[in-house]
Amino acid sequence: MHQSSTSPCPAGPAGDRVVQRPPLPRLADLTQFAALLDRQLGLCRRQDLRAAVLLIEAEPEGRLSGALAEAAAAALLQAVGARLAGRVRGSDVLAQVGERQFGLVLMGAGRVEAETVRARLHKALCGPYGIGEARLYAALRMGVAVYRESGRTGRELSEAVEQALRLGQGLAPPQALSVVGS
Repeated sequence: MHQSSTSPCPAGPAGDRVVQRPPLPRLADLTQFAALLDRQLGLCRRQDLRAAVLLIEAEPEGRLSGALAEAAAAALLQAVGARLAGRVRGSDVLAQVGERQFGLVLMGAGRVEAETVRARLHKALCGPYGIGEARLYAALRMGVAVYRESGRTGRELSEAVEQALRLGQGLAPPQALSVVGS
């Protein structure tokens, strides 16, 4: 489930090489994300690594109307996922969680690194997306939880990061929920 494997495509018309990424793993819900977290936390325990978790929720900004609104929203979320996959390290683990959320495990990262990544991702993901003839923007909410500070199991961290996303009050001190609003 790492996003590190890429395979080059043949050169394009201008001689540029295009890199194809595997599709994002799709998880049905936070329970499946917690199982993914447990696997990564096992690695953290064995190698004494740090980890931080980001949960990113994306919604089309503004109202979409008409028959194509649902298709445009789905295309926007696919574009957000692709842009997100292009902005994370190969050692990080990224998956789509449900319809409108993306879970990101930042391996070897603590609170400070997670906040830096959150700020950079927010800036990168809020830009315009060309969807068909339209120019759409994504409204984002992000939650952050830090391994050992916010929880020690996948379930604890997934619950903490979801609650952090819902509260939207900024990063909290250790032993509390970490929240980042957009």
